Amino acid sequence: MIASEREVSAVETIEYNGWFTLQWHITHRCNLRCTHCYQDDYTAFESADALFDVLGQYETLLRENRFKSFLNITGGEPLTHPELFRLLEEAKKRGVTTAVLTNGTLIGRVEAMRLKACGVDYVQVSLDGTEKTHDAIRGKGSFARAVSGIHALLAQNIFTDVSFTAQRENKDELPALARYCSDIGVDKLWFDRVVIPAAEDEKHLSLTKEEFKKLSRQAARLNRRRMVSCARALQFIPCKSKSVYRCTAGDRLLTVLADGSVMACRRLPLVFGNVRETELAAIYRDNPGLIRLRQTPLPEACGKCRYAASCAGGAKCVTYAKTGRYDLPDPDCPLL
Repeated sequence: MIASEREVSAVETIEYNGWFTLQWHITHRCNLRCTHCYQDDYTAFESADALFDVLGQYETLLRENRFKSFLNITGGEPLTHPELFRLLEEAKKRGVTTAVLTNGTLIGRVEAMRLKACGVDYVQVSLDGTEKTHDAIRGKGSFARAVSGIHALLAQNIFTDVSFTAQRENKDELPALARYCSDIGVDKLWFDRVVIPAAEDEKHLSLTKEEFKKLSRQAARLNRRRMVSCARALQFIPCKSKSVYRCTAGDRLLTVLADGSVMACRRLPLVFGNVRETELAAIYRDNPGLIRLRQTPLPEACGKCRYAASCAGGAKCVTYAKTGRYDLPDPDCPLL
């Protein structure tokens, strides 16, 4: 089910070898209300002029630093934005590599054909388990609509991956979802941990260290059968993956929200400026907070680990959510 080694490598190592990822939330509007959503505002919306201005700012950042482009367009739900397809077409004209991250429910045959015509490099659809579990998290009927969207994308020969956000409500669903994705021909299935600040996790959705360890072991077994990709923080340990994930937030990754706010990572709740006030390249180059984030030393507890140089301490967003700091080791690391 997972794509060829060449294809997987191209997607999984996108943050390295000169790539710079911009995760761009072009709208905060969304047709779903998921239980684990980090969105607290569903109104912010980029105008057409603002979209092309930010695209130009991103090009300037790439040019100044000699980075290669990778643009993740998301929301909210990006398919709710009337300028999505025009933005994708313009990005492709400028030689920018593009992806769309979506809940999949608004993609039919026509939308998939338009995405193909725009030259999108891949589309990621969120599935949080089998139908009953997914619908409990994202809303009744959302699973069927998302799967319909996946079929439409695959029919257009668009590289389609599925993202599984692991949390308390679905932590045992990965094997069943892997079998399902294999059956319908998804190119890639990957998973990550839900990230909710400890003080805000009233429903206790975040996985414990032991729950994450168990899930990672399940993923390792599925990975050996080429049913799940193990490319995210700490997953490489049980999966014995040659591709070791390193958090590049603030270094080779920035996020721009629909109100112009700039963050290192959407799941790391720190704002470092606004593109409506300061150019993106200047924020990246000069913002003291971003500079500190990039220069964060390896956590002392990780110093003797054989993965230290490549892993660099795990996922900063998870560490911050669970400890209030990003300079400590990922608390879910099984080697600590």
